[in-house]
Amino acid sequence: MPTRTYRPIHIGTLASGTGLLLPVHEIRGDRPGPTVGISAGIHGEEATGVEIVYQFLKTQDLAGLAGRLLVMPVANPFSYAAVSRGTPIDMMNLNRVFPGNAGGHLTEQIAHKMVEDFLKQLDVYVDLHAGGSTPTVDYVYIINAEQLSRAFGSRLLYRPKETLNGTSISVTRELGIRSVVVELGGGRVDQREYVARGIAGLLNILRTVEVLPGKATPPPAQTVLREIVTVRPHHGGLLLPEVTAVGGEVRGGQVLGRVVSPYSMEELEVIRCPFERGVVVLTHLVPSVVEPGIYGFMIGNLSSAEG
Repeated sequence: MPTRTYRPIHIGTLASGTGLLLPVHEIRGDRPGPTVGISAGIHGEEATGVEIVYQFLKTQDLAGLAGRLLVMPVANPFSYAAVSRGTPIDMMNLNRVFPGNAGGHLTEQIAHKMVEDFLKQLDVYVDLHAGGSTPTVDYVYIINAEQLSRAFGSRLLYRPKETLNGTSISVTRELGIRSVVVELGGGRVDQREYVARGIAGLLNILRTVEVLPGKATPPPAQTVLREIVTVRPHHGGLLLPEVTAVGGEVRGGQVLGRVVSPYSMEELEVIRCPFERGVVVLTHLVPSVVEPGIYGFMIGNLSSAEG
């Protein structure tokens, strides 16, 4: 049977005297095999990934595991506790400062320790993200392991032209570690469906790399996007979404949502689909308070998509 050990990574001591730790759970199998890493909570407001990891570790016995799993359920404990995208002490975005700096700001120190004591040990890496506190998202990046990205089971995938600098994936890709980035769930709705899909996706990836016994489930019909545009409002207020089906098709000029003032009651902005044929990748499922420049909608271009 697999053995489980809690091996937190010590970052430093806070002014309160509390130690800052990165939680890592090591599950060792009874057969040789690769090391697979799973992380969540790089962005603290993306709590769905954290719940996926929690339920995965609590409900799966992982009998017959080969190699080992290194699971980091909360990669930025400070931002998770604050429900914030950035680290409250320095307000830096952890997923923009990799590979970090041992002598830098706190967020850079976290990134450095995550690289040295976690990422460099891996053969396969799965990084779980979500839409955040208000938007909901559903797609998987194709980085350097297309088979594994497809195995997660999402119907929408995204093949970017280049990997964003400063991300954990920019490090693992450079090291030749097969990497998958999942964007799933989030928003002010019941997350149980997304958590169940997340667990199933992780299990299918582990079966695909033969870390777990059993035959992997073939992926569903999938669309691979080559272009995704993030549509951000120019005005703050109350966002009233008119398109709330993630994965639904939209047409050029179609109204995605409206920003209205709850004070003057006037309509401040109409947000429209930027592509002739688009697909909704991220949206708000319920009316939300928004500020200028936040994630309003993400729309994929179906005209240039694969499959």
